[in-house]
Amino acid sequence: MKLPSLLSLWAETMAVFRRFPLQVLVTLIAVAVCILKIENPSLTYLDKLLACCNFSLTLLLTADLFAETHLWSEAKKWGLRIIVLVFCGLLYAVLDPNLYEADLFRILLLGFAFHLLVSFAPFIGRGTVTGFWVYNERLFLQIVTAGIFSFVLTIGLYIAFASTDALFDLKSSGHVYGYIVSVTMVGFMTIFFLSGIPKDFKELDEVPQEYPKWLKIFTQYVLIPLLSVYLLILLVYEAKILIAWQLPKGYVSMLILGYAVAGILSLLLVYPIRNREGNGWMSIFSRFFYVMMVPLVALLLLAVWRRVSIYGITEARYVLILLALWLTIITVYSLFSKKQNIRLIPISLCILALLAVYGPQSAFSVSKYSQTKRLERMMKQQTDFAKKEKAEIIKYLVTYHGILALQDFTERDLKPLQERYEQRIGKVENEYAVRLQQVDTAMVILNVPKYVDKKALDRDVAVSAGETINVKGFEYYRPLPDYTGEEQFEVAGHQIKIVRVGDTKVKISIDDEVKLIDVASSLSTVTADFKAGKLKLLEDSEVVYKLPGNVKDIALETSKVAGVFRLTYVFVNDGNEPSTRRFDGCFLLRSKTTK
Repeated sequence: MKLPSLLSLWAETMAVFRRFPLQVLVTLIAVAVCILKIENPSLTYLDKLLACCNFSLTLLLTADLFAETHLWSEAKKWGLRIIVLVFCGLLYAVLDPNLYEADLFRILLLGFAFHLLVSFAPFIGRGTVTGFWVYNERLFLQIVTAGIFSFVLTIGLYIAFASTDALFDLKSSGHVYGYIVSVTMVGFMTIFFLSGIPKDFKELDEVPQEYPKWLKIFTQYVLIPLLSVYLLILLVYEAKILIAWQLPKGYVSMLILGYAVAGILSLLLVYPIRNREGNGWMSIFSRFFYVMMVPLVALLLLAVWRRVSIYGITEARYVLILLALWLTIITVYSLFSKKQNIRLIPISLCILALLAVYGPQSAFSVSKYSQTKRLERMMKQQTDFAKKEKAEIIKYLVTYHGILALQDFTERDLKPLQERYEQRIGKVENEYAVRLQQVDTAMVILNVPKYVDKKALDRDVAVSAGETINVKGFEYYRPLPDYTGEEQFEVAGHQIKIVRVGDTKVKISIDDEVKLIDVASSLSTVTADFKAGKLKLLEDSEVVYKLPGNVKDIALETSKVAGVFRLTYVFVNDGNEPSTRRFDGCFLLRSKTTK
């Protein structure tokens, strides 16, 4: 086997750059953004920038492939590229998932739709079904190959850096491994994938003479048999609920969708060889898949109706409804249409995903309307279910759509509250706590009992990290290690080791003497004061409370070292669940002897 020379690799890289210049540039920007995020995880705007890099990559690729197949001039091609970049810039300006969780769904839907665009862009207004299949087969194999190569390269570089670190005691930053993943899995993998995108689209329209043997074996002897077993399980479950005359469990909808997606993928994989001699198992599966989908689609629609009738529509349920209706249409089409055009699958999914992003028919408009109407009904009821649902709906509307979504329920102008929230988010340590404070504010305004987060939010009751610690009378300051590590150091020639023990204890070893510090009593004091509302917020903080003065230092006395253990941070659960005992602190020490 002849290995490629560095010169040929460079030539291939430059060929990719000449064909897809902006895609390569966007990829390099994405790598830089990943590295910046590793260095500065608090910069939340980088998440949105990375998402827009993904949008730019897929849309630019769609534009270039469309222009190539329609023989556009360079001027027209660059014009289309500029339109794509302007569009992605607008998306960056209007999307803000840190403010509204609904925008996170928008990003996912847009990313899904734009990736689907790549799958059929060269065949808009031209080409054959055979060419469409061959093109997507090559894309699939190219991305699998790129993923394997990138993974192996990542592992190899990991081992190389770890070995160098160990042999030469370089003590490299742990961020190095994040940099490696950024370069290999984002940069190298993308450029490698771009290098394998077909160029001659007329050649793709010819009937494929060769079919990957490994793909045939995997599909015929692994994937299709597994799907058959999975189908049997679902059909038995459907028979069970019919016999018992029960409504289906909610999560069965996800199981059916999973089976449908895997089944349709299998049909697409075997499409060109499904009727060839010797492929009987594939032929049977292809003929009966959609027939067997009929009872499953009925079960899916029933499961979706059950959830929506009780809890209304949210973005997640909207997507579930959309997929259920799409699967129904595809099943009916496949059963009654003689012309099986597989291009319909990605095209229809892409259109539905785009329709769900913006507009009165979108997932967000429909969900907001549905939950607002539910809240109107619940506000008139005083049952336990209504009390619980009122809090849940308010939390949903505030976190997904902003407090302005509740304007119809109060005469108070909520716009100043929304503006204040937008100014604060991204500028505080605990953004989740700020969001829940916004929810609490909405509860008070609407006179709804305070929301208790079922996920058990940890509220910070502590001395802030920036507050000065008084070390007068001591010579050494040492913070606690994290929960998975230990701290070893030297004080006046004495070897000292600190390690956490369980949830409330710290063990400190000074040469051959061992002391156990138990902070359970102090933690209980902090928790009780917080629950009683006795704690005050730190100055210039809206989410961190001041450690109460009745929490005293715990004395430490040995023959060689004296000092105290001081709590600096305590995490108290703001809910009805038992508190998780988590804390931070430090040792303040002075030497009694010199070794």
